[in-house]
Amino acid sequence: MCYVPRGLTWHASLSVMAEGHFACIHGGVVQQWDYTRQTVSCTMPGYIDTALTKYQHAKPDVPQHAPYQAAPIQYGAKVQRVAADTSAPLNPAEIKRVQDIIGTLLYYARAIDPTLLTALSAIAARQANGTRAVYDACHQLLDYVATHPNAGIRYKACDMILAVHTDASYLSEMGGKSRAAGHFYLSNVNDEDFNNGAILTLSSIIKHVMSSASEAEMAALYYGCKVAAPLRTTLEELGHYQPKPTPVTTDNITALGLTMGTMTPKASKSMDQRFHWLKCRNAQRQFTYLWRKGILNRADYASKHHHPKHHQLVRPFYVFDSIAPLPSQ
Repeated sequence: MCYVPRGLTWHASLSVMAEGHFACIHGGVVQQWDYTRQTVSCTMPGYIDTALTKYQHAKPDVPQHAPYQAAPIQYGAKVQRVAADTSAPLNPAEIKRVQDIIGTLLYYARAIDPTLLTALSAIAARQANGTRAVYDACHQLLDYVATHPNAGIRYKACDMILAVHTDASYLSEMGGKSRAAGHFYLSNVNDEDFNNGAILTLSSIIKHVMSSASEAEMAALYYGCKVAAPLRTTLEELGHYQPKPTPVTTDNITALGLTMGTMTPKASKSMDQRFHWLKCRNAQRQFTYLWRKGILNRADYASKHHHPKHHQLVRPFYVFDSIAPLPSQ
């Protein structure tokens, strides 16, 4: 799925690369079709190099494998709270630069590299009153894309069944806020292990302050299903019938129990009434909710500020690094 900002003109070209292989360009996104393997790979060669030149940002001497600084572990604390930002404020020119970087990389992240979205969301939430810490976060993000400038995303032929994974991180953002994440992909019937490129990645700060980790997980389910509802309708209108309720995966037992009606609500009565929408959609057989442990939850990556080693380990699951040459005109 390709995203093009408003105001940009779609330019398309098509060429035959080899037998069974075709390539075309739409809005700067190169699509390489492999009819033998039944895949299409999307890349944006040269986009990051152009952005780095624009911002006069050199490739780091030491490779940067994390798009943001990992959250420090607070040993002995049940909740890993985020420390307040006490760094100096930015001047208007620096704030403008931060906003420009966010806009440039957001297009690339939406179209090709979803591993940037958590960092972009965190920076964007603080850009209006930017501080030196926000500026440093932008610098680290540029180091990351300079280290990995040739990301690509690959889609495989499938039954076009919508599947969703959701996850949350409790009190992981400034102001006592939590983060909700969703991984949306197209799969096969009764094949939860099928891995396909994400058609959409959600990484958003939850608007309200959550009172518990379980409530944050409920919010992530709510955010994910609100987005999945029109996606499901769109697929059916395109002729891809969804024969069963869309499977939505969570790694929280309490959230699963409350939405599926297998757990008696007690303290959960204080939860936002909007979350009961999830139970209604389950009763309408639009969604069904599943549990998987955290390491198998594909939305876990977009919900937290992970250590660089974790990024190196799981990045190949979401994108591939490849220098894709432009097809001949």
